[in-house]
Amino acid sequence: MTNDRKRTDRGIDLTIDIDATLEEVWQALTTGEGIARWFAPHAAVTPGEGGSVSVGWDPKEMWTQPITVWEPQRRMQTASEMPSKDGRMVRLAVDYYLEVQGGRVRVRLVHSGFDDSSWDDYIDGLDAGWSYFLFNLKHALERHRGVDRRQLSARFRTTARAGEDHPGFGSKGLRVRPSIGGLRPGDACRLSLGGVEVDATVAVRHPSRTIAFVVPAWNDALLFVEREGMKETHHVGVWLSLFGVPEATAAPLRQGLADLESAVSVAEG
Repeated sequence: MTNDRKRTDRGIDLTIDIDATLEEVWQALTTGEGIARWFAPHAAVTPGEGGSVSVGWDPKEMWTQPITVWEPQRRMQTASEMPSKDGRMVRLAVDYYLEVQGGRVRVRLVHSGFDDSSWDDYIDGLDAGWSYFLFNLKHALERHRGVDRRQLSARFRTTARAGEDHPGFGSKGLRVRPSIGGLRPGDACRLSLGGVEVDATVAVRHPSRTIAFVVPAWNDALLFVEREGMKETHHVGVWLSLFGVPEATAAPLRQGLADLESAVSVAEG
Protein backbone atom coordinates (compact mmCIF):
# COMPACT_ATOMS: atom_id res chain seq x y z
CA MET A 1 0.00 0.00 0.00
CA THR A 2 1.20 3.51 -0.65
CA ASN A 3 2.62 5.33 2.35
CA ASP A 4 1.63 8.75 1.10
CA ARG A 5 -0.38 10.18 -1.75
CA LYS A 6 -0.76 13.74 -2.91
CA ARG A 7 -3.13 14.70 -5.68
CA THR A 8 -1.78 17.98 -6.96
CA ASP A 9 -4.02 20.27 -9.00
CA ARG A 10 -2.82 18.62 -12.21
CA GLY A 11 -0.78 15.54 -11.40
CA ILE A 12 -0.01 12.53 -9.24
CA ASP A 13 2.51 12.27 -6.40
CA LEU A 14 2.77 8.87 -4.65
CA THR A 15 5.34 7.30 -2.35
CA ILE A 16 5.94 3.79 -1.06
CA ASP A 17 8.57 2.25 1.24
CA ILE A 18 10.11 -1.06 0.16
CA ASP A 19 12.13 -3.52 2.22
CA ALA A 20 14.88 -4.08 -0.36
CA THR A 21 18.26 -2.65 -1.28
CA LEU A 22 18.67 0.50 -3.33
CA GLU A 23 20.27 -1.54 -6.11
CA GLU A 24 17.38 -4.05 -6.19
CA VAL A 25 14.78 -1.31 -6.47
CA TRP A 26 16.76 0.51 -9.17
CA GLN A 27 17.06 -2.70 -11.18
CA ALA A 28 13.31 -3.29 -10.84
CA LEU A 29 12.62 0.14 -12.30
CA THR A 30 15.30 0.30 -14.99
CA THR A 31 15.71 -3.16 -16.57
CA GLY A 32 13.34 -5.07 -18.83
CA GLU A 33 13.49 -8.14 -16.59
CA GLY A 34 12.76 -6.07 -13.49
CA ILE A 35 9.86 -4.14 -15.03
CA ALA A 36 8.22 -7.35 -16.27
CA ARG A 37 7.91 -8.57 -12.68
CA TRP A 38 5.65 -5.73 -11.53
CA PHE A 39 4.44 -3.63 -14.50
CA ALA A 40 3.93 -4.63 -18.14
CA PRO A 41 4.84 -8.29 -18.85
CA HIS A 42 6.87 -7.27 -21.93
CA ALA A 43 9.57 -4.69 -21.33
CA ALA A 44 12.95 -3.56 -22.62
CA VAL A 45 15.26 -0.74 -21.53
CA THR A 46 18.07 1.06 -23.29
CA PRO A 47 19.70 2.58 -20.19
CA GLY A 48 20.97 6.11 -19.73
CA GLU A 49 19.81 9.60 -20.61
CA GLY A 50 18.78 9.52 -24.26
CA GLY A 51 17.86 5.85 -23.94
CA SER A 52 14.33 4.50 -23.73
CA VAL A 53 11.85 2.32 -21.88
CA SER A 54 9.51 0.12 -23.93
CA VAL A 55 6.57 -1.67 -22.31
CA GLY A 56 3.56 -3.60 -23.51
CA TRP A 57 0.89 -6.09 -22.53
CA ASP A 58 1.18 -7.52 -26.04
CA PRO A 59 4.66 -7.92 -27.57
CA LYS A 60 3.24 -6.67 -30.88
CA GLU A 61 2.06 -3.41 -29.30
CA MET A 62 4.93 -1.86 -27.39
CA TRP A 63 4.90 1.72 -26.08
CA THR A 64 8.30 3.44 -26.06
CA GLN A 65 9.22 6.49 -23.99
CA PRO A 66 12.56 8.31 -24.04
CA ILE A 67 14.60 8.55 -20.85
CA THR A 68 15.13 12.23 -20.13
CA VAL A 69 16.82 12.01 -16.70
CA TRP A 70 19.12 9.19 -15.56
CA GLU A 71 20.79 9.43 -12.15
CA PRO A 72 21.62 5.84 -11.09
CA GLN A 73 19.95 4.76 -7.85
CA ARG A 74 18.56 8.28 -7.38
CA ARG A 75 16.22 9.34 -10.17
CA MET A 76 14.89 8.35 -13.56
CA GLN A 77 12.47 10.33 -15.71
CA THR A 78 10.66 9.26 -18.86
CA ALA A 79 8.66 11.62 -21.04
CA SER A 80 5.98 11.40 -23.69
CA GLU A 81 3.67 13.64 -25.67
CA MET A 82 -0.09 13.18 -25.76
CA PRO A 83 -2.79 15.17 -27.54
CA SER A 84 -5.13 17.18 -25.36
CA LYS A 85 -8.85 17.34 -26.09
CA ASP A 86 -8.34 20.60 -27.97
CA GLY A 87 -5.65 19.06 -30.17
CA ARG A 88 -2.55 20.47 -28.50
CA MET A 89 0.42 18.15 -27.85
CA VAL A 90 1.23 18.12 -24.14
CA ARG A 91 4.50 16.86 -22.66
CA LEU A 92 3.91 14.44 -19.78
CA ALA A 93 6.69 13.18 -17.50
CA VAL A 94 7.00 10.29 -15.05
CA ASP A 95 9.70 10.73 -12.40
CA TYR A 96 10.94 8.01 -10.06
CA TYR A 97 12.88 9.32 -7.06
CA LEU A 98 14.73 6.89 -4.76
CA GLU A 99 16.20 7.42 -1.30
CA VAL A 100 16.94 5.28 1.76
CA GLN A 101 14.71 6.03 4.75
CA GLY A 102 14.96 4.00 7.97
CA GLY A 103 16.65 1.05 6.30
CA ARG A 104 14.11 0.82 3.50
CA VAL A 105 13.98 2.36 0.05
CA ARG A 106 11.43 5.11 -0.45
CA VAL A 107 10.14 5.35 -4.01
CA ARG A 108 8.39 8.56 -4.97
CA LEU A 109 6.53 8.61 -8.26
CA VAL A 110 5.46 11.92 -9.80
CA HIS A 111 3.37 11.98 -12.99
CA SER A 112 3.12 15.57 -14.19
CA GLY A 113 2.46 17.88 -17.12
CA PHE A 114 -1.36 17.92 -17.18
CA ASP A 115 -2.23 21.50 -17.82
CA ASP A 116 -6.00 21.92 -17.52
CA SER A 117 -9.21 20.31 -16.25
CA SER A 118 -9.77 18.34 -19.45
CA TRP A 119 -7.28 15.79 -18.08
CA ASP A 120 -9.07 15.19 -14.77
CA ASP A 121 -10.73 11.88 -15.66
CA TYR A 122 -7.49 10.61 -17.18
CA ILE A 123 -5.57 11.64 -14.04
CA ASP A 124 -8.06 9.79 -11.84
CA GLY A 125 -7.51 6.61 -13.85
CA LEU A 126 -3.74 7.01 -13.63
CA ASP A 127 -3.98 7.51 -9.87
CA ALA A 128 -5.84 4.20 -9.59
CA GLY A 129 -3.37 2.40 -11.84
CA TRP A 130 -0.19 3.76 -10.28
CA SER A 131 -1.47 2.98 -6.76
CA TYR A 132 -1.79 -0.66 -7.78
CA PHE A 133 1.49 -0.86 -9.68
CA LEU A 134 3.48 0.64 -6.81
CA PHE A 135 1.95 -1.96 -4.51
CA ASN A 136 2.87 -4.60 -7.10
CA LEU A 137 6.46 -3.29 -7.14
CA LYS A 138 6.67 -3.59 -3.35
CA HIS A 139 5.00 -7.02 -3.34
CA ALA A 140 7.26 -8.41 -6.07
CA LEU A 141 10.44 -7.25 -4.34
CA GLU A 142 9.49 -8.16 -0.79
CA ARG A 143 7.60 -11.41 -1.36
CA HIS A 144 8.93 -12.71 -4.72
CA ARG A 145 12.41 -11.24 -5.08
CA GLY A 146 14.17 -12.62 -8.16
CA VAL A 147 11.16 -14.70 -9.25
CA ASP A 148 9.73 -14.23 -12.73
CA ARG A 149 6.04 -13.44 -13.00
CA ARG A 150 3.45 -15.26 -15.08
CA GLN A 151 0.53 -12.98 -15.95
CA LEU A 152 -2.87 -14.34 -16.98
CA SER A 153 -5.67 -12.02 -18.03
CA ALA A 154 -9.17 -11.49 -19.32
CA ARG A 155 -10.35 -8.23 -20.89
CA PHE A 156 -13.73 -7.39 -22.34
CA ARG A 157 -16.03 -4.55 -23.31
CA THR A 158 -19.14 -4.00 -21.22
CA THR A 159 -21.84 -1.54 -20.22
CA ALA A 160 -22.08 -2.79 -16.61
CA ARG A 161 -21.65 0.05 -14.13
CA ALA A 162 -20.41 -1.75 -11.03
CA GLY A 163 -18.34 -4.85 -10.38
CA GLU A 164 -20.92 -6.68 -8.28
CA ASP A 165 -23.51 -6.29 -11.06
CA HIS A 166 -21.20 -7.45 -13.80
CA PRO A 167 -22.15 -10.67 -15.64
CA GLY A 168 -18.52 -11.82 -15.42
CA PHE A 169 -18.61 -11.80 -11.63
CA GLY A 170 -21.08 -14.63 -11.31
CA SER A 171 -20.99 -18.41 -11.10
CA LYS A 172 -19.35 -18.78 -14.53
CA GLY A 173 -16.64 -16.21 -14.05
CA LEU A 174 -14.94 -14.60 -11.09
CA ARG A 175 -16.95 -14.78 -7.87
CA VAL A 176 -16.10 -12.54 -4.91
CA ARG A 177 -17.79 -12.78 -1.51
CA PRO A 178 -18.79 -10.43 -0.04
CA SER A 179 -19.50 -8.35 -3.12
CA ILE A 180 -16.74 -6.13 -4.47
CA GLY A 181 -18.71 -2.96 -3.83
CA GLY A 182 -18.40 -3.23 -0.04
CA LEU A 183 -14.74 -4.25 0.24
CA ARG A 184 -11.92 -2.06 1.50
CA PRO A 185 -8.12 -2.54 1.85
CA GLY A 186 -7.36 -5.10 4.55
CA ASP A 187 -10.73 -6.86 4.27
CA ALA A 188 -10.81 -10.64 4.02
CA CYS A 189 -12.94 -12.28 1.35
CA ARG A 190 -13.43 -15.46 -0.67
CA LEU A 191 -12.58 -15.72 -4.37
CA SER A 192 -13.65 -18.36 -6.86
CA LEU A 193 -11.97 -18.63 -10.27
CA GLY A 194 -11.88 -21.66 -12.55
CA GLY A 195 -13.68 -23.76 -9.97
CA VAL A 196 -11.02 -23.00 -7.33
CA GLU A 197 -12.22 -21.22 -4.18
CA VAL A 198 -9.67 -19.54 -1.92
CA ASP A 199 -9.27 -16.94 0.81
CA ALA A 200 -7.94 -13.53 -0.18
CA THR A 201 -7.24 -10.10 1.28
CA VAL A 202 -7.94 -6.76 -0.37
CA ALA A 203 -4.61 -5.01 -0.99
CA VAL A 204 -5.55 -1.85 -2.94
CA ARG A 205 -8.90 -0.24 -3.69
CA HIS A 206 -9.77 2.78 -5.79
CA PRO A 207 -13.55 3.30 -5.60
CA SER A 208 -15.38 2.69 -8.89
CA ARG A 209 -12.16 1.88 -10.80
CA THR A 210 -9.88 -0.81 -9.35
CA ILE A 211 -9.47 -3.45 -6.67
CA ALA A 212 -6.55 -5.82 -6.04
CA PHE A 213 -6.36 -8.96 -3.91
CA VAL A 214 -3.48 -10.97 -2.44
CA VAL A 215 -4.18 -14.73 -2.63
CA PRO A 216 -1.98 -16.76 -0.20
CA ALA A 217 -3.10 -20.15 -1.57
CA TRP A 218 -1.62 -19.25 -4.97
CA ASN A 219 1.77 -18.41 -3.45
CA ASP A 220 0.74 -14.83 -2.66
CA ALA A 221 -0.52 -14.12 -6.16
CA LEU A 222 -2.07 -10.75 -7.04
CA LEU A 223 -5.49 -10.52 -8.69
CA PHE A 224 -6.27 -7.08 -10.10
CA VAL A 225 -9.68 -5.99 -11.43
CA GLU A 226 -9.71 -2.75 -13.40
CA ARG A 227 -12.43 -0.67 -14.94
CA GLU A 228 -10.90 1.23 -17.86
CA GLY A 229 -12.70 4.55 -18.29
CA MET A 230 -15.95 5.91 -16.93
CA LYS A 231 -18.10 5.94 -20.06
CA GLU A 232 -21.25 3.83 -20.36
CA THR A 233 -19.41 1.43 -22.65
CA HIS A 234 -15.94 0.62 -21.33
CA HIS A 235 -13.48 -2.22 -20.79
CA VAL A 236 -12.96 -4.34 -17.71
CA GLY A 237 -9.61 -6.08 -17.22
CA VAL A 238 -8.84 -8.92 -14.83
CA TRP A 239 -5.10 -9.49 -14.38
CA LEU A 240 -3.64 -12.36 -12.36
CA SER A 241 0.06 -12.22 -11.45
CA LEU A 242 1.48 -15.62 -10.47
CA PHE A 243 4.96 -16.11 -9.03
CA GLY A 244 6.61 -19.52 -8.90
CA VAL A 245 3.44 -21.64 -9.10
CA PRO A 246 3.31 -24.95 -11.00
CA GLU A 247 1.31 -25.36 -14.20
CA ALA A 248 -1.14 -27.59 -12.31
CA THR A 249 -2.12 -24.53 -10.26
CA ALA A 250 -2.10 -22.09 -13.19
CA ALA A 251 -4.15 -24.21 -15.66
CA PRO A 252 -7.60 -24.01 -14.00
CA LEU A 253 -7.10 -20.30 -13.35
CA ARG A 254 -6.26 -19.68 -16.99
CA GLN A 255 -9.40 -21.58 -17.99
CA GLY A 256 -11.43 -19.60 -15.48
CA LEU A 257 -10.36 -16.34 -17.07
CA ALA A 258 -11.24 -17.69 -20.51
CA ASP A 259 -14.66 -18.71 -19.19
CA LEU A 260 -15.12 -15.22 -17.75
CA GLU A 261 -14.55 -13.65 -21.16
CA SER A 262 -16.98 -16.13 -22.76
CA ALA A 263 -19.66 -15.49 -20.13
CA VAL A 264 -19.44 -11.74 -20.64
CA SER A 265 -19.55 -12.06 -24.44
CA VAL A 266 -22.75 -14.08 -24.22
CA ALA A 267 -24.36 -11.83 -21.61
CA GLU A 268 -23.46 -8.60 -23.38
CA GLY A 269 -24.06 -10.02 -26.87
